Amino acid sequence: MSDQQWTDHPRLRTWLAEQEAAFAEWAASHPGTWDFSVDSVDDLERAVRADFASSEWEGVRAAQHTPSVTAPAWYLGEVCVRAGAVWKVNPAAPMDPGTWEGPFVGVPGDPMEDPDHEDLYEDEDYYPASVPVAELRGMFLKAAPWRLRDVVGEFEEWGRS
Repeated sequence: MSDQQWTDHPRLRTWLAEQEAAFAEWAASHPGTWDFSVDSVDDLERAVRADFASSEWEGVRAAQHTPSVTAPAWYLGEVCVRAGAVWKVNPAAPMDPGTWEGPFVGVPGDPMEDPDHEDLYEDEDYYPASVPVAELRGMFLKAAPWRLRDVVGEFEEWGRS
């Protein structure tokens, strides 16, 4: 499969456009500096934690297909893109609306996109990837000192290596 199928797929383009539009409305009701900086991810984490304070993980899971989760997930992914990631979707994966967690961000040229990807990885190779919707859900399960900004940090670190 070509890289374009993973990074320029109709399902991906549709999801990104829908979430970008939804984020404007979400941001209007959530104070913060929404400038796509790593520091803004701290505001994002605070806002999502506040929105789901009473239900935490379960609430995010129940709402994972609604703009209350997908819009901030889009924002997290866009901050990762500015740190060197690209949006991707596996074009061969089924898109069951009940289970699909949305697209993911990964690094350009990750061998995962090749059908023989297991033969292409070297033991020391590391290619960060993240599913933003799952990261928002998972932040309620991870212990300090982990922060949502660490997701972006993985891409920044990869870019420096």
